[in-house]
Amino acid sequence: MTTDDQANRALRPAVILWAFSGLVGIPFAVYFDLLGGWRWPPYNAIYDQMIVSVYFALGVCAARAIKNPIRHGSFLWFVAVSSFTHGLVMLFHALRDQTHLHHLFGDVWILAGGVSLAWPLWRDDGA
Repeated sequence: MTTDDQANRALRPAVILWAFSGLVGIPFAVYFDLLGGWRWPPYNAIYDQMIVSVYFALGVCAARAIKNPIRHGSFLWFVAVSSFTHGLVMLFHALRDQTHLHHLFGDVWILAGGVSLAWPLWRDDGA
C-alpha cells in the first residue's frame, strides 16, 4: 500500500510541471506556436484566448496542489483524464488529416501529461 507521503512525492514533479505548463508553457506555445503544432486552421485569436485561459486556470489550481497533491486528487484526476482525452482527439485528427500532422509536435503531447498524473494517482488502496 502506498502512503500519502509516498504518493505526494510521486505526484509532486508532475503537478509542478502542470502548474508551470498552465501558467507559462501553454500560453507561450499557443501565442508563439514555434513548431506549428498548437493552432488549428483557420486561425482564430478568440479560440487561442479560450484555450490559454482554460490551461492557465488549470495551472493556478495545480500550483495550489503542489504542497499536498493527494488532497487535490479529484482535481488531478480531472486534469489527467481531460488531458489524456484531449491529446487522444488531437492524435486522431493529426493522423487522419495530413494537414494536421504537425500537431504531433504540439498539443498531442498532452497525452503524456495525462499519464504523468494518472500513473501515481492509481494507488492500490483505491484513493
